[in-house]
Amino acid sequence: MIALLQRLHRWLGDRLATRAARIAATVLAVGLALAVGVPMLRTASSVGAQRQAILDALATCSAADRDPAAMQLLQRGTVTVGDREYGGTGVVGRALDLFDEEGRMSPETKRELSWRLVANQVPAWMPFALVKSPALAIAAVGSALAGALLAAWLGFLLPAVEVGGLVAAAAAACWWAGWVRGAQWVLSAALALLLFGFLWRAARAALSGRSGPMAVASNTALEGVRSLAAPGFALPVAMLLPFLALSRERGDALYQAIPGFLDWGHTATYTCGALFVLFFGCATTAFEIRDRQVWSVVTKPISHGGWLVGKWLGTLALGLAVVLGGVILLAAGTSYLSSQRPLDERDARDVRDTVLVGRVGTLPVFQQIPEDRLREIVDQAIEADSVLKADIAAGTADENEARRNIAVQRRKEFLEQQRRIPPGDAREFTFRGLGDAVAKGRGIALRYKFHGGGEDDHMRFPAMIQYASGKDSGMWELREWVPGEPYTLRIDPRFIDPDGTLRLRVFSAGWDEQANKPSPSTITMFMLDDSLEVMVDESSFAGNLLSAAFVDACKLAFLAALAVSAGSILSFPIAVLLSFGVFAMATLSPFLATSIKYYSPDEKSGIVVWAFQEAVLAVATAIEFLLRGFAARSPSDSLAQGRAITWSTLGETFAGIGAAWTGGVLLVGWLSVRRKELAVYSGQG
Repeated sequence: MIALLQRLHRWLGDRLATRAARIAATVLAVGLALAVGVPMLRTASSVGAQRQAILDALATCSAADRDPAAMQLLQRGTVTVGDREYGGTGVVGRALDLFDEEGRMSPETKRELSWRLVANQVPAWMPFALVKSPALAIAAVGSALAGALLAAWLGFLLPAVEVGGLVAAAAAACWWAGWVRGAQWVLSAALALLLFGFLWRAARAALSGRSGPMAVASNTALEGVRSLAAPGFALPVAMLLPFLALSRERGDALYQAIPGFLDWGHTATYTCGALFVLFFGCATTAFEIRDRQVWSVVTKPISHGGWLVGKWLGTLALGLAVVLGGVILLAAGTSYLSSQRPLDERDARDVRDTVLVGRVGTLPVFQQIPEDRLREIVDQAIEADSVLKADIAAGTADENEARRNIAVQRRKEFLEQQRRIPPGDAREFTFRGLGDAVAKGRGIALRYKFHGGGEDDHMRFPAMIQYASGKDSGMWELREWVPGEPYTLRIDPRFIDPDGTLRLRVFSAGWDEQANKPSPSTITMFMLDDSLEVMVDESSFAGNLLSAAFVDACKLAFLAALAVSAGSILSFPIAVLLSFGVFAMATLSPFLATSIKYYSPDEKSGIVVWAFQEAVLAVATAIEFLLRGFAARSPSDSLAQGRAITWSTLGETFAGIGAAWTGGVLLVGWLSVRRKELAVYSGQG
């Protein structure tokens, strides 16, 4: 069987190497491009014209003015254009959510609604993102045609036919079996692998220098691709990210699907890139030094330090190719998901305002116990505890430590009391520093997540949020909440004082329409540290995604330096253990910090055990202090929660991890390798 396949491969290669085969492939590629591109552009043009007609019909849509278009939307959930009716209750959902408090429909809502109304006009085989942008459709068809022509005339026709034939056959089989998403996933994964191939070629081109460290970096990048190290770690990214984007069920909210895709997708991309630079960086240096085959040091005027820097550059370039490919796939997957039909207007608004944006959060200002009052409370607590008082008098308990523990506990209880709202009661929360956001016209929203006893996520409870600041102070919002589920409320600037202060009263109550008065809730609501936060729009989603890629690049630079330095000093197994151990401790440093917080040596266990526990605590504290900056800069959470990665974070990451840590590790590697014998001349050649 293998011999038959080899003969078929040679026969096919001989036939495809002729000029006639290349001309035939060119004609076929142009024909396929026209067969796909022309219907795609016709569909995009037709849908675009219908959408524009819908926008014209909604131009004066106002529930306050009882506009006919608004009344039709509220009553039937449809929009009439000419003799055609668009929409329905299954498409529009709760039409009342389309209008603001004044009965108006915002331009963003009109644009999103118009796309939703024409979504059923798009065939299943055509991505909705190409309908929204005919220019993108032309670029996609043109890029595919250019790639096919390059493959035909640059000698890649045979692998293109073999690999493309297998991919097309697999996709066709999935389509024939009725698994449309499977066909889309096969094609998407193949295109993702092709994307990584172009990125590897671009990395080789960027490292095309033939002197000094660049020559070593170019050879290292070539080694990473030819040894299948880079393809092996890029393959999971190419297969997983399209699968995550296509796995959204029809009933899932986009507000939950897109953050989940960003969180899992970015984590997978960064993890694969990090593992690649760790293992390949250790291997490419350790094996050459073990075999004394660093020929570039012998055959070219390259120093030990230049060789080490070249290895670092080559390893980092391939790691960045994995991350950059993953970022492009994240952008494409997010665009695909955001083009899907939302559950309702609230789902569309939450995606638009809280997911596809970069925001900076502001926490409320809580009251603190005055120091004089805190000392009185501590004295009373010690006086009331006869056992503790006796231990202090006998010297078996340290008075300062006891007072400190009681003070911490009382502060925590006082803070938790301010975050707890019994049924029928209210708490006022104050947010400061919003003046700059109001002056610059940035979007402001309240992000809240309430909790209740039992955490029953199948029940809904009422809440009232009243504005206690601004020129329209006294107005309130009636909301329903599910324990543990996050919500967003847009804040109008008119509710903020001129000094940038926003005050909100949160009631654990609903509104009784018959009695025309508040009705207490049936549950006591409470909030955690991050349950209540005012979010200010700071950047776009694209800018936030690029910032996340920059943070990943700085962290990969450090990991690549760690790997090549460890591989140049230690044997491969020990270098991998050391590098992976540092990476694991740096990633898990927040959990280590929590453990240290609640860990205390037992003085009553004996001097030996106590000394050992103190030593463990000292080592853990030192590790957490040195590596806390690595895990603190985790872009996955920022992308999933729509939090902006600020310029200060980028600067600190570059200066700390990208420059100081990376440079320090490379310096240690150079000091260890500069006197090593890296190559032995065999006497031949």
